[in-house]
Amino acid sequence: MAQAVTPHAATLLVVEDDVLVRMTLVDVLTVDGFDVLEAEDATQALDLICNQPRIAAMLTDINLPGGADGFALAQAVRVVRPGLPVVYASGRYSAVEAGKAVSGARFLAKPFTPALAALALRELLNEPGPTPAMPPETWPKPAQQQ
Repeated sequence: MAQAVTPHAATLLVVEDDVLVRMTLVDVLTVDGFDVLEAEDATQALDLICNQPRIAAMLTDINLPGGADGFALAQAVRVVRPGLPVVYASGRYSAVEAGKAVSGARFLAKPFTPALAALALRELLNEPGPTPAMPPETWPKPAQQQ
């Protein structure tokens, strides 16, 4: 049976305040071939987004400690990194209210399997269009004028 194509070394950011859930997601996504960074709240996550341009997608819990929830985090992230793929996760919501999520985001209701999270992230990363997290050294070089 053919295995799904996984982006090799694509870097993901997992934002989850429950340490056991976060550890499980990080472990499974790492085994699935991703490079995974983690944050326990929106402040840490936004700092990583601003300082780690290699992040290709973000999975965030909606209910986070501190002042910002996953919706506010994703809105802030999209200011810094327009088009960054986002997957929301929540045990309190069964769906996302219209207008709260950033465009193109996916939603996973808890409990979900880490394999389902990996699949959702893979699908987002394989969508056509520019990858917002391409490191500058991989950007196409402009044609030199003669």
